[in-house]
Amino acid sequence: MGILTELFLSRIKVPRDIHRYAFGKFARRTALQFADGTAMSYAELRERGYRLTQAWEALGLKKGDVVFAQVDTGPAFFEIRTASLETGVVLCVFHALHGPEFVAAAARAAHPKLLLVDSGFAPATSAAFARAMPAVPVWEIGANSPYEEQIAAHPPRPSKADVRPHDPMGLGFTSGTTGPPKGLISSHGAAVASLKLIIRNLRIRRDPKAVNISLPSMPLAGAGSGLILPSLLSGGTLVVMGDYSPQKLVSLVRRHAVTRLFLTPSHLIDLLDLPAEANADLASVSHIVYGTANMPAAKLEEALSRFDAQFQQGYGQAEVLPPVSLLTPRMHRRADGTPAPRHVLRSCGKVVKGVRVRIVTPDGRACAPGETGEIHVHTPTRLQTYLNPEQNRGVILEGGWFRTGDHGHLDRQGHLHVIDRDADVIHTDNGPTYPRPIEEEAHDHPAVKECCLVGIDRRPVLFFSLRNEFGQADTARITRELRALLMQRLPAGDCPQDIRVLPEIPRSFLGKVLRREVRAGIQDEHIRQRCG
Repeated sequence: MGILTELFLSRIKVPRDIHRYAFGKFARRTALQFADGTAMSYAELRERGYRLTQAWEALGLKKGDVVFAQVDTGPAFFEIRTASLETGVVLCVFHALHGPEFVAAAARAAHPKLLLVDSGFAPATSAAFARAMPAVPVWEIGANSPYEEQIAAHPPRPSKADVRPHDPMGLGFTSGTTGPPKGLISSHGAAVASLKLIIRNLRIRRDPKAVNISLPSMPLAGAGSGLILPSLLSGGTLVVMGDYSPQKLVSLVRRHAVTRLFLTPSHLIDLLDLPAEANADLASVSHIVYGTANMPAAKLEEALSRFDAQFQQGYGQAEVLPPVSLLTPRMHRRADGTPAPRHVLRSCGKVVKGVRVRIVTPDGRACAPGETGEIHVHTPTRLQTYLNPEQNRGVILEGGWFRTGDHGHLDRQGHLHVIDRDADVIHTDNGPTYPRPIEEEAHDHPAVKECCLVGIDRRPVLFFSLRNEFGQADTARITRELRALLMQRLPAGDCPQDIRVLPEIPRSFLGKVLRREVRAGIQDEHIRQRCG
């Protein structure tokens, strides 16, 4: 990486530095492009974000205070982010699927000083919040609203707050896909460290003339926010999709000539399921970043063969922001351009410089290469603490290590393989069964779109959905073929005891497979059968 780029990065200490740089450098460019056709320039975001900054400070908000926001991903979402980074206020953003009682319970735990809410987006939140926190002000979002009155009443000036890397920046709540949601607090320094690790390990050189147009498929209240700072730093345009559908995504790519996509594995599989004519609509895409869950190697091979783009994957979590490891564009392909070997594509790449990973047994013994154990991470992107400090026990370990809850191994070439979460391991009479290796083999059947192995009464059961071209096929025949494929490739004890087809595999609002819903559905069916 060049000396000038390194010097530039050394001056960035907190995300506010990126905002201020972008506002000054790219004022006339389009910062945000919304699905309804409206847009927002860097200058417009700066003005309204700074007006909100002054409104908050006039209210008495200061660095470290908590502000709740439940708004759609329109202009207000980005204005609120700007004001929080300017003032050092700790921002907690909720999605529409976070119900009013969830927000109220979070308020009782976090004691926010202000709620900003769009009642069209979250109609019952204001009332539930008022019952929980009657003394805390609520600013409604919308035309002629208290929010707009506050924006109009204050000048557009930046904050004088002394915001430092160690200061808390965000309060987030885990999705709860593997247990009860946890509140976690991250720092300004962790967000900047995440961005710098990506730039340094990918050896990205700044090109001030390039205009990047980025589109995340997942909500910006979740992992999709990972594209915001890179887009601002490059003077790019972030296309904001709102509710996801593969057809909507392709339409926005075509309309705005999107150059970079950030997809979940499920959303990338959706693109593979579109007819070949869609390739022309995606011709502007030069980079596809995918993550948040494991990507089946068979589907990744197909994507590499179908789309003329550079692919990139990074491993991380809400608690330890990516990249812990990176599967870089070069790692995805051989020298002749064909997909890399399966053992590489099944990995999350190599651990990045600046981060350490160890694989250990439950009693703390270091695992040999290829031996599966618990994944522990030491990284500058780690969360500061859980909102309830008692939840740090056994997770934030001595020396600053973090127990991820993932199982995996490092191979002899140094690739990190993430196998499964603690909660997804199936404990059978023959010992533990990891779903991912079985699902990887199932994805090699051409009819399988997505699949999910879950445990019921200590028995592994495989569910799968069909690709569009097999929608009218004989599902009994496909099930028999799939069973034969797995019996041929897997040890007898690892084969699922039952295989069933579903119209679709349930997903979370973040675009990830929901094993718990699959598991709950079959458990309910068993109960009905027993009681029938």
